[in-house]
Amino acid sequence: MSDTQPSVTTDAAVRACQRQLPASIDGGSVVFGFDGMIDAVQELVDTRHDPDSYTPIQTLDSLADRLRDSAAENSSIAIEWVRNGTRTGGHTAHLTRFFGKIGYDPTMIGTFGRPVRDAFQAEFGEYGMVSLGEPGETHAVEFDDGKCMLVEPGSYLRLDWETLTETVTVDELAAHVDGTELLGIGYWTVISRLPSILSGLREDLWPTLSDPPERVLFDPGDIRQLTADEIGAGVEPLDGLATVADVTLSANRVETLALADRLTAEDPDRTFAEAAAVVYDSLNVSRFVGHNVDCSLSISDAGAARVAVPRVEEPALTTSAGDHFNAGLALGLLQGLDEAAALTLGNAVANRFVRTGSPPSFDEIRATVERYDELLAD
Repeated sequence: MSDTQPSVTTDAAVRACQRQLPASIDGGSVVFGFDGMIDAVQELVDTRHDPDSYTPIQTLDSLADRLRDSAAENSSIAIEWVRNGTRTGGHTAHLTRFFGKIGYDPTMIGTFGRPVRDAFQAEFGEYGMVSLGEPGETHAVEFDDGKCMLVEPGSYLRLDWETLTETVTVDELAAHVDGTELLGIGYWTVISRLPSILSGLREDLWPTLSDPPERVLFDPGDIRQLTADEIGAGVEPLDGLATVADVTLSANRVETLALADRLTAEDPDRTFAEAAAVVYDSLNVSRFVGHNVDCSLSISDAGAARVAVPRVEEPALTTSAGDHFNAGLALGLLQGLDEAAALTLGNAVANRFVRTGSPPSFDEIRATVERYDELLAD
């Protein structure tokens, strides 16, 4: 098994990020696919005081207690919720939003509606956009200790390489992908036939490209919904893509533990770092990255790195925090940061997003990196 002991300290990683992150960036072309969602961010009401004020249900445990009490009484339950905003979501939208804001030229390929829904057109109309079908709709119910996502699937539920290339030809796809610096792919958990797309990219698309993306970011999403057989069927296509590009597989702690259990014998005593090593050893990706509320870690041939994460006591928004970590991580790798420094950058971007609820500008990212020690001490 790969060595799970980090080769650098958090302090060294932070110093490296502060030193290696450039003062400005020139941007470049990036492309993201293949999902597309419309997210409604909600709060559940604990106590309604008057038409304009209420106390929210603050924790998942509190909601669980209500559900258990209702079940114990064989009674139905009604809980009021309040919509705090609606926005486009999914891997493709979140990564496009971030990279577009900091000066990159993104192209998005996913399920945005046919014709494209107004929400996507209004926000992303200035970028390259290829729609493959109808978006999913998600109600993201936020709590202090996590969130509950209620999802009505879109066309991505049936998306595979055959249906994708019936909508956009390989030549058209090549025109969008050739010459880009990064291809971001997500999420396997909502695109169950994603392995066929990975195979199609490697076997049909890549040979047509004169200047293919050097880096691929793969976010599987919450793969607890996938069986060991389904995960196993995706190993070869993912490994195949890793033969033609630098592939980073990124997952949160729960997803990392689930991946390890499906790739090898289940072990309830596995630590986060041990599970990450199992995943990396089971695949041929260039690196595995895991992120959690207290630390992020990476494992590659260069070694293992672990960087502490600053806590946010009063988050403005937690939905898509993982996507913003991935965005910062990918930016770091594109800018030539070493892996520990790139982890630090991912943490900084996610921290700023969770504190403010908005994707940060590059100046805000730099400022967050500069005060990383202060944030850790808070």
